[in-house]
Amino acid sequence: MKQILSTLLAVICFTACNNGTKEAVIVKDSSKAAVTLPYQIGYSSDFEIGDSKYAQIVLGAWKDYDNNDLKNSLPVFADSVTMFLADGTIYSNKKDSAVAFIAKARGSMASATESVDAVVVLKNKGKDESWVCVWGKEVDVMKDGKKDSTFLNENWMFNKDGKVSVIRQYAAKIPKK
Repeated sequence: MKQILSTLLAVICFTACNNGTKEAVIVKDSSKAAVTLPYQIGYSSDFEIGDSKYAQIVLGAWKDYDNNDLKNSLPVFADSVTMFLADGTIYSNKKDSAVAFIAKARGSMASATESVDAVVVLKNKGKDESWVCVWGKEVDVMKDGKKDSTFLNENWMFNKDGKVSVIRQYAAKIPKK
């Protein structure tokens, strides 16, 4: 028993003396116990479920992409749009140019077909922005008949005016069987 108490006391002293330089981030949620995150959060960790109309808008744009009819989605974009694409491209321009950029890439394909695995809308409590996060799969058929399949995660930010101003895209190629 003395050995257990001695070990416990040593652990408590060691823990109390540990003065590392990490800043603790405490996340509080009234429905759950507060937790300390091991990293400083640069953007936010305080989200709630947002307005599902934003999911409808993003999935409508995905459908316009499939149908190669992106001009239908022009009104959903802010005057300026920044896109971080999965291949490392960062594109920032006026909405007309941004939609034309996407349309050019889509025009190089015979077809594109999306399927959606999950979609969630998140509202940042500290900022006047909402994010739509979509997970899915894209199957592209190139004009030469070659097929390419990709798992996608896209995060679309809606600004205070309810317009898309940022898109962040992440992708993983699906291995051929």
